[in-house]
Amino acid sequence: MIQLNSGLWRVGVLVASLGLLAGCDDASNAQQAGNEADTSGAGSGELAGLLESVPSGESTLSISGAATSTGEYTTADDPRYGGVSNDNFRPARGGGASRRGSNAEGPYAISIYTDATHEDDPDNVVRAWVSLVLPEGAEAGNRYQVASFSDADDDQAQAHVRGDGMAWTFSRQVSGSVYLDEYGEHVSAAWQLEAADGRGEDASRVASEGAVKDLPLTLQSEVDYEMTVNGETESRFARANSRDNMLNMGNGVYFYLPSGASAGSYPVQAGRDDDAVRVRFTQHEVDEVSGELTLVANGERFDAEFSIDASGEDDVHLAGNLRWLALEDE
Repeated sequence: MIQLNSGLWRVGVLVASLGLLAGCDDASNAQQAGNEADTSGAGSGELAGLLESVPSGESTLSISGAATSTGEYTTADDPRYGGVSNDNFRPARGGGASRRGSNAEGPYAISIYTDATHEDDPDNVVRAWVSLVLPEGAEAGNRYQVASFSDADDDQAQAHVRGDGMAWTFSRQVSGSVYLDEYGEHVSAAWQLEAADGRGEDASRVASEGAVKDLPLTLQSEVDYEMTVNGETESRFARANSRDNMLNMGNGVYFYLPSGASAGSYPVQAGRDDDAVRVRFTQHEVDEVSGELTLVANGERFDAEFSIDASGEDDVHLAGNLRWLALEDE
């Protein structure tokens, strides 16, 4: 379990420094490690050495084979690499075969960015990245074998190499390992892996290695609530998707917070009002809505408690908590 610091809330732009590929763990080493984490740290010397070459707050990533890293652009120098294009360490987001994580319990994911070209279109430089979704309960000092998102065992890391806009993806026949030197409110890690764009022997392949040092955990907005509809109660814990002060709570429930909302209590209603929280139920038929939502500052983010009653063709009661909300500026 990671103990969260309330002041920890965003990842700054990191400098991507490209290095030459030194090679991936060979197949015999992967077989020797098997599917279990190497808790002794044995076999992690090369990865630890790679990590030592990276300054604090920076990363390095190289890709070779059917796709090749170029170093033509960096996340620091090109404006198209803002926002989610920065290197990041955060709870795994789920979707498809990917694991889904929470702020406190994980599992957590690391994504490191650079630029690369594909052999089929060598003049097209695209943003490229490696994503590593670590096992639940991963610990610093351990080395974990990697596999594809769909094939990874519970004690293996999920991994793939991709180009921007799904220009290309290497997510099959994944092998290699990732070493965690630090793993908590920050991550320091190094990896070497191979991946293919298909399952056959003729599939195109890439090799990649990289490292990141002292990358802070980016917390996600989370919601934990109970929803009772016509006497039937369901509990839900999930990531709260937010955009322009609109929060998607799941189950067809949307909150719309006032522009410039800050700490304080707000009435909840169905209609629009500059001083109230609007709630919309898209999966239930309701006419009347009442309730209250209270925002409390948590560093530069907010926590919230809410209790809402709605009636009509359906009777709905919704009560719970939101954590680590990032709201728009006034």
